[in-house]
Amino acid sequence: MVTAQGLTRFAGPTKSGPLALNADDTLLAVVNPDVNTVTLFDVSADRNLPLGEFAVGQEPNGVVVSPDGKFVYVANTVDGTVSVLQVDQTQQPVANVVATLQVGTEPYGIALTPNGQKAYVTNARSNSVSVIDTASNSVVTTITNVGPSVGAEPRGIAITNNGNESDTDETVYITHFYSFANQGKLDGEDDSKTGWSPRSARKATR
Repeated sequence: MVTAQGLTRFAGPTKSGPLALNADDTLLAVVNPDVNTVTLFDVSADRNLPLGEFAVGQEPNGVVVSPDGKFVYVANTVDGTVSVLQVDQTQQPVANVVATLQVGTEPYGIALTPNGQKAYVTNARSNSVSVIDTASNSVVTTITNVGPSVGAEPRGIAITNNGNESDTDETVYITHFYSFANQGKLDGEDDSKTGWSPRSARKATR
């Protein structure tokens, strides 16, 4: 069984993806978009033991685990929600959905700040980023117009980790699914389009 190691901060930067680990690399969460579930594994000491499969929203695509492994956050693309699961490995089942948060349209990416105090969610069709306060499990800010135009579809997200104890001076980076036309270029040419990413979408103070 996974045991908490008391780590409350990730050692490096964080990013979005369909699978995620906690800070001490003992708990793994994997989304299953085709069946609307997330599966948890005990991966401490290379055990790789499944802890259970848990229902979330429709078509989950992104997942993060809090540094201490007590919470899992899942971005559900079709529902436009984030499922919050509380993990307690002394109980059966080991996890339960304790909150469902409404975010933007078609959320894909989700990433935590190094201390896990905020979760940033990219809403592809809303061209926005929702900011979740993980202490209250509530959406505290929606950052709009994160792309150069409507239809940018922000999906990927990464957050820096400068190593200090604060989450308020990190930088959030966003990438977009679609590239954009370069002026003076014919559509179809090799260099007719360019990918675009906000270099510093917002400081992680929001």
